[in-house]
Amino acid sequence: MCQCAVRTNTGRMNITKKKMDPDLRKKSILACAKKLFSKNGYYETQISDIVKEADIARGTLYQYFKNKDDIFETLMNNFYRQWEDTVSLVNAGIDLKTIDPVEYFRYRVKMTLVFFESDADLCNIVLKMGQGLSKHFDSIIKKFEKKIVNLISGDLELGIRNGNVRNDLNVEIAASLLSGAIMRVAYDFFAVKRKSGQEYGVEKITEEISKIFTAGIFSRNN
Repeated sequence: MCQCAVRTNTGRMNITKKKMDPDLRKKSILACAKKLFSKNGYYETQISDIVKEADIARGTLYQYFKNKDDIFETLMNNFYRQWEDTVSLVNAGIDLKTIDPVEYFRYRVKMTLVFFESDADLCNIVLKMGQGLSKHFDSIIKKFEKKIVNLISGDLELGIRNGNVRNDLNVEIAASLLSGAIMRVAYDFFAVKRKSGQEYGVEKITEEISKIFTAGIFSRNN
């Protein structure tokens, strides 16, 4: 179960439920819900399942969330922010004015892969489970995909202005193609193949994606 373990003075692990910090409690509920959504699907997961997994009273859950929809939407909104933090150049201390354009491209690809590689449940939810959801929740997942497309589009347009990217590049097509490829690869290699015992490192996948796309995106002087 998704519980919060606290080490006591005796060195033993003690599970505390009643005195858990509210922020930790909310995170615990979200972690349990994410696990269940990934494993069983959104519609098959009930509030009672989340309550049981989190080892809390039903009323406790409703102190933090209105319903299952609210839990799912909160998860997705958190994912947006986490992804943006992961791929941020500022957070990594990288100077956009001095970084090599191709290395900049590799960094964005790599950190998006790192984001998905670190969480197989997220891969299942965002990259697989979106199929068959209601229009409302399908739009939530599409919002995440659009954020990736918009970031790539912005990078490509900046590259064109700086003379690093082909000025005849169709940005819309290239951004959609690249974002789709990254997310499909993330799901195949970090969710599906991991379950079969096959491991593929982020560095190797990043290099392969870079080789495939670099020649078609960047101007010849790069």
